[in-house]
Amino acid sequence: MNTVALLAFAVWAIFLRYLPQILRFVHLIRFSKTLPGPTVSELIANVKRGEVLKWLKELRARHGPVFRIWFGKDLMVFFTTPEDMKQLLSSNALLYKSNSYQQLECWLGKGLLTNGGETWHRRRKLLTPGFHFRILSEFKEPMEENCRILVSKLREKANGEPFNIYPYITLFALDSILETAMGIKKHAQMQSDSEYVQAVQAICRILHQQSFSFWQRFPIIFKFSSAGRARNAALRVLHAETHRVIQMRRKQLQQESQQKVEANNDNDVGAKRRLAFLDMLLLSQMEGGGVELTDLDIREEVDTFMFEGHDTTSSAIAFALYLLSKHADVQQRAYEEAVEREGHEKESMPYLEAVIKETLRLYPAVPFYSRQVRDDLQVGNVTVPKGASVSCLVYMLHRDPDSFPNPERFDPDRFYLNEQNLHPFAFAAFSAGPRNCIGQKFAMLELKCSLSMILRHYQFLPVAGYEPQPLAELIMKSGNGIQVRMQPRP
Repeated sequence: MNTVALLAFAVWAIFLRYLPQILRFVHLIRFSKTLPGPTVSELIANVKRGEVLKWLKELRARHGPVFRIWFGKDLMVFFTTPEDMKQLLSSNALLYKSNSYQQLECWLGKGLLTNGGETWHRRRKLLTPGFHFRILSEFKEPMEENCRILVSKLREKANGEPFNIYPYITLFALDSILETAMGIKKHAQMQSDSEYVQAVQAICRILHQQSFSFWQRFPIIFKFSSAGRARNAALRVLHAETHRVIQMRRKQLQQESQQKVEANNDNDVGAKRRLAFLDMLLLSQMEGGGVELTDLDIREEVDTFMFEGHDTTSSAIAFALYLLSKHADVQQRAYEEAVEREGHEKESMPYLEAVIKETLRLYPAVPFYSRQVRDDLQVGNVTVPKGASVSCLVYMLHRDPDSFPNPERFDPDRFYLNEQNLHPFAFAAFSAGPRNCIGQKFAMLELKCSLSMILRHYQFLPVAGYEPQPLAELIMKSGNGIQVRMQPRP
């Protein structure tokens, strides 16, 4: 009898302990019934087919600009109009990422991408000076050095035959980000089978698959699965390399300090500026300054910049070259500007910048991003309750016919001639508001440097019958590669 009483008491105590969460979940269920959206089985079927973006497009057409999806126990409310985007992205109450970002923490920890609240705010304030354009402009030289290697590697493919250009682009972007963020020359383009390159590619693939898998969302099950073991193996490589570089650069900075090397020494300024991102973190740790940074904090931020700066630019460059291959008139205008502005890529290149923005409109590197709702939130006519998440569906925002007539058409003049007529939040490839992309100027500089140099060397031609298959991975990619044809410029 005593045993039964104890069990009953234990069950009652557990019930009371979780009663607030239970009541909140019931409230979410009731709220979800007020919004249109698909069934869980429909979600699973489309994920298995690998057609998430196509499906989201269908949901927008079927249900209108606001709809909801249940991801297991997590309720996500999607918004797609510029006015709703303005309210969401401008809000200081939506500074925490949704639960879906937790899967990235094994790699990126609590870096800028995954963190929130006051810790995020302090770290953002610390890192912002490292992205000043005066400092970023010093990265132009290593970007161009790595692009020259890319141009030489592509020469073997400049024979008019179709090929997948994406592997070449992603190795270039990896070399570029390694040298500018971490200050090392990895030569990934020369040794594509390197352990580090393989680890980056593996971790992105595994985390994407985990995010859309029901059973892999359970940490215990995932830990002992083959995917879990592969993820941990990749993490060991990634974290060991980052740790090695941090220790190496710290030692160099300590030696310079001991030798009393002046910070503005002509022989050192270039190197320091090229290493501004990692140097800034290390010097902040060594010299104090109000923000305490551990070695783990530094590794998290470097890994975050590596992830966000490598895959995003790879995606944008590859899709831009595909679109240019299909539109000879646009390619010719971009080529003429690249020739005219050679050596001045860090300055304004209005037409190439319009090409880049139109590429990101059709193929945004991050097709949607989401935030936690920690207090009831009014968005338009919808009151999203605490405990839900909201998602800015950029992929459909960029296809709003009210903002972009004939939205599937590639037309850089939308930004070259008519950008001033657009709603300020109709284009959000780099997000906006307090959590906008801190590296967007870095990305634009790399995109301009690389695309202009490639266009000066090669003409791109379409591949008959080829269309990319956009996938909503961690970063948007094409499931069937990026097929183009090339020939040398005269």
